[in-house]
Amino acid sequence: MSKPSNCSETSSITPQCQYYVVRKKRLCRMTVRPGRQYCGEHEPRPKTDNGKDDLRIPCPNDPKHTCYASKLKKHLSICNARQQQQPDYIILNINGSTDTGDCPRLPLNKIPLKTISKVIDKVNILYDKYLKDKIPMLSEKPIHTTVLDEFNDPGRTESSLRHLRQASRLLHIVENEGFVKPNTCFIELGAGKGHLSYYAWWAWCRDTNSNVLLIDRASLRHKRDNKLRDNCLKTNQSKINATDQNEPDDEWDESSIKYSNNVHRLRADLANLALERVPAVRASEAVVGYAKHLCGVATDYALRCITSTGVLDKVSGVALATCCHHRCERAACLASRPLQSLGIDAEDFNVLLGVVSWATCGDGRSRDARKRTPADSRTHARTQTRAEVTDVDGENYGTKNLNLSQERRELIGKRAKMLLDWGRVLYLKELGFDAQLVYYVPSTVSLENVCIVAKKIS
Repeated sequence: MSKPSNCSETSSITPQCQYYVVRKKRLCRMTVRPGRQYCGEHEPRPKTDNGKDDLRIPCPNDPKHTCYASKLKKHLSICNARQQQQPDYIILNINGSTDTGDCPRLPLNKIPLKTISKVIDKVNILYDKYLKDKIPMLSEKPIHTTVLDEFNDPGRTESSLRHLRQASRLLHIVENEGFVKPNTCFIELGAGKGHLSYYAWWAWCRDTNSNVLLIDRASLRHKRDNKLRDNCLKTNQSKINATDQNEPDDEWDESSIKYSNNVHRLRADLANLALERVPAVRASEAVVGYAKHLCGVATDYALRCITSTGVLDKVSGVALATCCHHRCERAACLASRPLQSLGIDAEDFNVLLGVVSWATCGDGRSRDARKRTPADSRTHARTQTRAEVTDVDGENYGTKNLNLSQERRELIGKRAKMLLDWGRVLYLKELGFDAQLVYYVPSTVSLENVCIVAKKIS
């Protein structure tokens, strides 16, 4: 099988903005117009008619970017963030929350100490009863062949290698579970720049009638799936050229051109996506969902999306590596209902969403600081814990007097995260999946190392 080439380097001939971004310690990566040195964001201010510097103001459509005040009207007419007619597969909040209960979320330092202690006790009891020793660590696998070339690149940083190890393991999970079948739509939920789907295409979709569908709510630059489209165009052009040279018709099949164009990307929020209406899904016989580090409530939206009524019969399985549980929302979280039946009410659940961050937040110091003084980490952790305390009306609020070591805090945080993912597993089991939690990589590769693996029971 042909392997993807290393596409990590940006072409050196692409005009690049020469503005130095101090925070990132590199040049801005936006492209520039021919003959210009800077992108529109960093171009020196032009003069207005009265000779004053033109001002850049936040765009009314999306304040994350700016435009010149004098050109605001023109910008609003072409702005990518402007209101546009939505395709039929966008239905507002179709996968969102149906819970209208009002229980505002508060930071831990606004919650009574006794409430936090009570939730910690519940977390430990539920974990010991339902999850202790029941989450297996998957056996080690060699780096997947589609990832191997990039993994062996001597210029790779350790951070990059960790991401490649995770991508490789998720590819192995999909294959080992038997999800790879003809005419399958492999859907990356929360795709980001599409690295995982890039490898998935090379592994399962090249020269087949399967396709990859990438879904993300953001419009990102330097998307890896653009490399796949370039490859498709080159393949199609070479076959067209072969036909123009009057080569025999049986040298290639016209249908292979269609199959080469099997990369699709949707810009959509998973909360608003009716997956059964997406053309690539309708045209496929089977559907597989996968994701690497699907953040917070996006995991709940994704599971509702891929198990919706119009798609459920096609779904072969899912493999979702979760993360950022502190960004879950009780009203939308699939775990809130099963946990409520086990004694975690709305107030407790919001405390749970604060506790989960203990699993990955460390002791509050930077990496450099930990390297300089590793011996006093526990003392620093205790100091940080006490510094977050707020006393109101004589009652202890926050985590004061918990007297938890850094290791114990991390353990409680991990258990809380497991409970949230376990609630999602219960949801999948109700829909006819054989679902479980697994550790798909060691914690030395990623602290967020839990994956939901679910296979549809025939």
